[in-house]
Amino acid sequence: MIKGLRVIKENNNLAEWTRQVEECRGSGLSVRAWCEQNGIAVSTYIYRQKKVWAAFNQRSNFVEMPLDEPVNITGESQIAATVHLGGADAEIHNGADEANLTAIFRALKSC
Repeated sequence: MIKGLRVIKENNNLAEWTRQVEECRGSGLSVRAWCEQNGIAVSTYIYRQKKVWAAFNQRSNFVEMPLDEPVNITGESQIAATVHLGGADAEIHNGADEANLTAIFRALKSC
């Protein structure tokens, strides 16, 4: 029972730390400035960021991209580009819109 509670606590911490890392990286601020604004020591932030990245790297690098609209994939769909970044790859098909490209690159950047 105690082991299960520890796992739940670790998952909750990881979820919160992931939110913090995403918020910091998307804020446009330096890590130091963001940490000062949010009352977190830089060393604590760096520790949490390392834990988030380690957890992410233990999981599969496959990221499913839900589409806002159904897409009719026919023989006309061709790979326009293949992007290799870190340990992840993404195939971008012709016709990909800006929102999907942004989501793909954001996901690759986090790898």
